[in-house]
Amino acid sequence: MYLFGWSRRDIRRGFGLLVTALIAVYFLVRVQGILPPFIIAFFLAALLDPTLRHMEAHGRSRVYAIGIIYLAALCIVVALAVFVVPSVVNQFSELSGNLDSYYANLSKSANNFLTQHSRELSRLGIKQHKLDDVIRARSVAIQASITAAIVGASGLVQELLGKVIWLVIIPISGFFFMRDFPAIRTRLIALFPQQHHEMVDKMSREIVDIFSAYLRGLAKIGTMYAATACFIFWLFGVRYALFLGLLAGLFYLIPYVGQVLTSICAGTVAYLMDQHTAMFVWQVPAHSITYALVVVVCIVIANNAFDQIMYPRVVGASVGLSPVVSIFALMSGATLFGVWGMLLATPIAASLQIILTYFFPRLTQELPVDLRDPQPTAESRV
Repeated sequence: MYLFGWSRRDIRRGFGLLVTALIAVYFLVRVQGILPPFIIAFFLAALLDPTLRHMEAHGRSRVYAIGIIYLAALCIVVALAVFVVPSVVNQFSELSGNLDSYYANLSKSANNFLTQHSRELSRLGIKQHKLDDVIRARSVAIQASITAAIVGASGLVQELLGKVIWLVIIPISGFFFMRDFPAIRTRLIALFPQQHHEMVDKMSREIVDIFSAYLRGLAKIGTMYAATACFIFWLFGVRYALFLGLLAGLFYLIPYVGQVLTSICAGTVAYLMDQHTAMFVWQVPAHSITYALVVVVCIVIANNAFDQIMYPRVVGASVGLSPVVSIFALMSGATLFGVWGMLLATPIAASLQIILTYFFPRLTQELPVDLRDPQPTAESRV
């Protein structure tokens, strides 16, 4: 017998497993460039597994359920490509073509503001009376920001164009991952000691269910808010209502920051509009600050209504986190990983909460009677 009671056979087996693991890690490092689409496909299979299990429980085969999901996804993509994408592209092209005139109008308004409030602005270190002079005085920082944005956008476009093949790899590999997910999951659970199989099985199902419910809820609430924003912009006659509404739906998924970005975009476009009619009867003059403020206030009210009423019902109930923990998780995710960290912070925190409750079951138990605050009696109230 050797150290820790190992036999020679155990040592040979452990050495073989170590060598195999090192070879596997080396291989994955060498081919890491092709791993992302397969990882995405696997996570999509895991997120859709609760839906597939639900359909299987109602007598559908797994392959049939996968086919239904793919057919629904195809119908959604075709509908978007036919009815939504052309209008969004046209509005975006029109917006891009009018940027020069928008900048001229904005510059004129800014120049008037700088002239009228020159005394107050000089105390803040802004002594220029024209927007171009303000930009020129801070040209180094502004040019650096613009250059960084252009380089980042160009790199992103090139990166996306280089990943067109993912549109083929992800659906194909996703189909096989979804079909074989129960077997893959069982194999992974079997790697743990047998006495922990039941706990790992329950814990992994709960974590997958939370991620799946959270992302489904996020997609629902984003779509609902985008539709609401499109209606508000259409009702007030804001140009590019469809494009701005979809942009608002995407921004809504970014906690706290999204509302500010939506307000800035909507308010700027509303202010730069020419004379038009809003709400069928309101004659709005060109470059109306009142009109822009009304649009911003309405979109802020809609955002807060969704936060207080819709979000807790559609998304919040799926994770079971207290408000303080949710806020802390969002701030931590933003600090560590930026926007993606904010989006995934809530389900990750909920998953950690599940893991903690399995390892420390007392966290889910009721408070001991001797530690509870005494309830006031009728005599004490008197």
